Amino acid sequence: MNEKSGIFLSVVIPVYQSASSLEALIRRLGSVLQGISAQVELILVDDGSSDGSWDLIQKAADTDARIRGLRLSRNFGQHHAIAAGLDASVGEWTVVMDADLQDLPEEIPHLLSKAQHGYEVVLGRRMHRKDVWHKTLLSTLFYRVFRYMSGFSQDPAVGNFGIYHRKVIGELVQMRESIRYFPALVHWLGFRQGTFDVQHGHSVTGKSNYGFRSRVHLGVNAVLSFSDKPLRLTVKLGFVIALMGFIFALVTLFRYFSGSIAIQGYASLIVSIWMLSGLILMTLGVVGLYVGRIFDGVKNRPLYVVAQRT
Repeated sequence: MNEKSGIFLSVVIPVYQSASSLEALIRRLGSVLQGISAQVELILVDDGSSDGSWDLIQKAADTDARIRGLRLSRNFGQHHAIAAGLDASVGEWTVVMDADLQDLPEEIPHLLSKAQHGYEVVLGRRMHRKDVWHKTLLSTLFYRVFRYMSGFSQDPAVGNFGIYHRKVIGELVQMRESIRYFPALVHWLGFRQGTFDVQHGHSVTGKSNYGFRSRVHLGVNAVLSFSDKPLRLTVKLGFVIALMGFIFALVTLFRYFSGSIAIQGYASLIVSIWMLSGLILMTLGVVGLYVGRIFDGVKNRPLYVVAQRT
């Protein structure tokens, strides 16, 4: 047990627009944690909800000393809210899970049991996912692109749900980059990691708080934060276009000196201009994305701002 804190297990949950599931989540977690240890803490991080989630967190904290609440000053995003919870956690082991009850509290003892067989990280591998088909399809597509771009091989059935040892959390909280993607940070750290097949529940909220645009934004940020391959691909593309242009120029010169071309074609000129202009703009756009991320990083702003604590 962590002698400094006296807490055996911390549970960190980012909360956003989850008022419909919070009471059931807290009740079920209370029953599960009671069977694990008397020395536990539940950290609920309200990520700028407007549906009364914070009121429920305050009410729960007033009646249960194990519950701690953090309210961020605005919506910073799920992965920043996780960072806030990890910064506040002190347990020897820390569980990270979602608030919509798709991550089942009853699976926590199973994750902990496997972790105590020599693992520093045990991730829940979701069997028979209950997500709608298009969400599963987008998730699978993203992981394939992310694996190609970054070289990180991540199972699409694995998300944030998992249990992490204190030394892993200690390293995570030192990683203060402004663009965050929690699973990739855990993967980058290494340590001995394992998975455990867990049941996947139905979302109580009815729909995901991540819309299509939010998912695309998260995916772009994840790729740009953990890979420079887009830059290298633009260099390769530029080389291929330049080689094609060189071959086209040789063919054109040969046809000109052989007398088969009297006047240079208008169509080929326009096509060349549009192709090269599009390539230049695309390359500048990719470079601009990286420059924008560098700009966000050098400002050195805090990852989140806590407005209230229970």
